[in-house]
Amino acid sequence: MKRSILDELGDYAELKLNNYGYASHEASWMERKRHPDYDVWMITDGEVILNFAGSEAVAREGDLVFFHPGIAYSARCEQSSCSHLFIHFDFSLGERYNILHEYVSMGVIPKGLVQEEVGMLRQAFQAYRESRPMASLLLRGYFLALIARLLAIPLPDHDEERRNPEEGLSRALSRLQPALRYIEEHVGKPISADLLAEKTDMSPKYFYTFFKANIGFTPQHYITRIRMNRARELLLEGGASVKEIAYKLGYPDPYTFSKQFKRFHNVSPSRFSEHT
Repeated sequence: MKRSILDELGDYAELKLNNYGYASHEASWMERKRHPDYDVWMITDGEVILNFAGSEAVAREGDLVFFHPGIAYSARCEQSSCSHLFIHFDFSLGERYNILHEYVSMGVIPKGLVQEEVGMLRQAFQAYRESRPMASLLLRGYFLALIARLLAIPLPDHDEERRNPEEGLSRALSRLQPALRYIEEHVGKPISADLLAEKTDMSPKYFYTFFKANIGFTPQHYITRIRMNRARELLLEGGASVKEIAYKLGYPDPYTFSKQFKRFHNVSPSRFSEHT
């Protein structure tokens, strides 16, 4: 099964909601800004005309607008008033603080692609505005569901600078695909950074830097996390002992495997198996 980086490492992704609220504007309103963090608008009324990267787009009621950090834009409503909900947030994976750049393009996302998630998020937002119990936790949960949906939408065809048309990935991640596929197919074997560099036609030094900059972890840390994910899956499936799983994933002995599993999952594999 082909998995994305965030499928593999979703447990290590961090979401922080920095600010959220509601904005209403009269006709002829206009702003020019760039945000220090990611920002999502949900258009609740009227139309918002946006300009960024030399192109213009219109967001209507129910649409989303996704902003990348540090990118300048202008927004306006002309004939009538407009309003939107907004959420400023950070989303990181390891030391990769702009990982969403690889999966979500800046621009307007039509409501037809996110209608269900936006509906749930608007309900949670209303609950938050009314100070209902646990509303902030509900808002965070539904927003995370929205982010997951956005990550599942391939980069658009027009985003040629970052997109590999054959795989629907950014060009940076596409360069790493031979290494990532090799890790997935040989996770129980010894894997060196030099071998992975060879798979991607990079020098070992450049590969190490490129991998960490784009994945957020060093190659070895990434491999370890993949092994720990596989270990958890095998324990959940049942049918294999801790010893068998340790050797299947390339560990020299069950003790070394158990020690690393507990460090990642805060419970020993035997105890984890007892509670599944």
